[in-house]
Amino acid sequence: MSDIHGLYDRYKKALETISFSDEDYLYILGDAIDRGPQSFEILFDIMDRKNVELFLGNHEHMFLAYVKGIDRTTWFYDANGGRKTYHDFINLSDEDQNRIIDYLWNTTLYKKLNINDHQYILSHTSAVLRDGDLYTREYLNHIMGIQDFVWNQYPYDVDGLAYEDKIDDEITFISGHIITRRLHESDEVYIKDFNNGYKWIDIDCGCAIGGNLGYLACLSIKDDGEIGEIYYIQ
Repeated sequence: MSDIHGLYDRYKKALETISFSDEDYLYILGDAIDRGPQSFEILFDIMDRKNVELFLGNHEHMFLAYVKGIDRTTWFYDANGGRKTYHDFINLSDEDQNRIIDYLWNTTLYKKLNINDHQYILSHTSAVLRDGDLYTREYLNHIMGIQDFVWNQYPYDVDGLAYEDKIDDEITFISGHIITRRLHESDEVYIKDFNNGYKWIDIDCGCAIGGNLGYLACLSIKDDGEIGEIYYIQ
């Protein structure tokens, strides 16, 4: 799941739709906050679950850059939708504020999964083949150094996969960040097969658009490592 953007009702509906249980594990690939009205309801729910893992998106990055005093403006640009989140944040208790900061400071940037010999690489955006060790918790101490990683825009990072040598063991990248209708004029998940062993799946189906447009998508990976059902929550 990715790019929930403060729409707590869709997030809860998604958990109900997929019958999420303690036996499942959910990766949320960033941008849980901003634009929608209930960013912290989502975060508190995620924080209270041991089987949900949030990745750092560019919106969580803007939040951290603001509270750390590194960038006091970007979060408040109208297009970024951080003003409502800011006002909700300053009305939280000091304890809750510190809990959120500590939690977001330890979110995941980049992860490789091997599920029954199926290789997946997860991140908010980008297709990371090399220098993955840069995107670790230690590197986040240089928070502005990872700005390009969480903001990276298709096609510059992903299209480079087409020029990679053919591999025998397929690698599938899964990310959000780019609304899928920008890629194929549809609000459904976008899948691009590069025919050399690499594949990219974009699961940001425009939840942030709101109203009757876009979906919150949830893509499942089965125990055998194959892609399973894709759920669309409106």
